[in-house]
Amino acid sequence: MSSQENFSPKLEPSEIAALMAQGQHSLARLMLQINRQFSAIAAQRYAARGYAGLTPVHVFLMANLDINGTRIVAAAEGMKTTKQFAGRLVQELESHHYVETTPDPIDRRATLVKVTDAGWQFFKDACEVKNEIEAEYQALIGEEQMGMLESVLETLATYNPQNADSSHFPGAEVEA
Repeated sequence: MSSQENFSPKLEPSEIAALMAQGQHSLARLMLQINRQFSAIAAQRYAARGYAGLTPVHVFLMANLDINGTRIVAAAEGMKTTKQFAGRLVQELESHHYVETTPDPIDRRATLVKVTDAGWQFFKDACEVKNEIEAEYQALIGEEQMGMLESVLETLATYNPQNADSSHFPGAEVEA
């Protein structure tokens, strides 16, 4: 008998079914589904404009690049991702000639990433695609709900349970 069997009460089939239903209907799953949908639509539209193989994550990296060049480490920090992942995105963008890399003149161990003219055009087109998709979402749910959605997502994106302030989360007040 495993240690899990020693400490776990046996669940009834109805309890298991309820847990399965709960797992299927989660906020995290919906957010992931919307992210995947948005990314797929954007990638299709990028490809239709001549930017095959690129996704919103490439645009997010570019949004974290300074006009005069940015170290890969700084771009990764801005994206809240690893240096390795940011480096892979840089390589992909560089293969399309949307960014160029040069050794950092201050620290030769570091690499500076600069957006090329073609990269700025891609970035401009990608921003137009983002605006199109968001306009379609707004047409679907309405201007007021779109504003509420953005506000709620911004609040959730900054939530940190370690230093949560219950005043930002109605209904989560803690009794003194």
